[in-house]
Amino acid sequence: MRLGIGTSLDIVLGRTAEPLTRWLKQDPGVEIIARDRASAYAEAARSGAPGAVQVTDRFHLVRNVSDALREVVDRQTWALPEPMALPASVVEEITPTPEISSRAARMRAEAAQRLQTRYEEVSRRHRNGESHRAIGRATGLDRKTVRKYIQSADIPKRAERRPVARNLDPFIDYLGDRWRAGCHSARKLSGEIRQLGYSGSESMVRHTLHPWRDRVPEELHTTRVDRYKWKEVRWAVLCPPERLRQDQRQCLQEFLAMHPSLARVYELRQRFRQILREHLGAELDPWLQEAAAYGLRPFERLAKTLTVDRAAVLAAVELPWSTGRVEGTITRLKFVKRLGYGRASMPLLRARLIGSC
Repeated sequence: MRLGIGTSLDIVLGRTAEPLTRWLKQDPGVEIIARDRASAYAEAARSGAPGAVQVTDRFHLVRNVSDALREVVDRQTWALPEPMALPASVVEEITPTPEISSRAARMRAEAAQRLQTRYEEVSRRHRNGESHRAIGRATGLDRKTVRKYIQSADIPKRAERRPVARNLDPFIDYLGDRWRAGCHSARKLSGEIRQLGYSGSESMVRHTLHPWRDRVPEELHTTRVDRYKWKEVRWAVLCPPERLRQDQRQCLQEFLAMHPSLARVYELRQRFRQILREHLGAELDPWLQEAAAYGLRPFERLAKTLTVDRAAVLAAVELPWSTGRVEGTITRLKFVKRLGYGRASMPLLRARLIGSC
């Protein structure tokens, strides 16, 4: 019998080793077991299918290493680097003049193009002798609109929108001065003008400052005017480097340069991700030895548990198998299970789960 990926065979009640062991012994043909790092599943696989190859899921391995790094980061207080100040010559080049965003300009240009196309089509059909009603049916326009286009000697102009007075307008000059001085925080500027009498929302301030940010040179995004915040530094350390912005990379480099011990641990996490990504099985044992010798309790504990489960971890590095291909099915099964919470017996739950895949 050939089964597709994600096909559910059965539902085993419980999270201990005994039920899974009994289930595996019923089918001695199991060859590959992809699992997370729970010791109960490892024990059940050894007892119920001793000839099967156990493969630890790579997502859980990366998560374990990231959790160890998070524990190191959160266990003490770290000094934060001082951000670089903006050069005065560069600050003077930033002129905060409200501008229409490129997206809004593009939308207006597209609307103008659509209006011109409709006008030309109506004019062409009118010259060909079609009636107003026929032109309206063909173009989807109302007859009054068709008549207006025909009577117009040129493309009709859209009425200009009258500017709407905002309660933020009296504070634009103040915002411009503070922006040139280097303060680009909408929250901070909103608090300052609120003390001067502003009664609007912070979102209006953000909306006003948004086009100004587009005029800041690209190199300014790599520096910070205010102090670095710990939550931003922590995010830069724990986040995968490929997901960081340029300013976050700059923050990370400055922070790791101040703390060489943390930089070595950060590099250890990156090397483990590289081992998994490039299937470098020969690099696993040196990595485990280095992690155990670092003198940091989270990585010593991690290296010990990975060494105990070394065969399955090495299989995860070298073999293509993982639970990633069935994670969507797992999520769907959990959803079906929660739909019957409080009223589904195990036989009914098994029937619903097996039948849903």
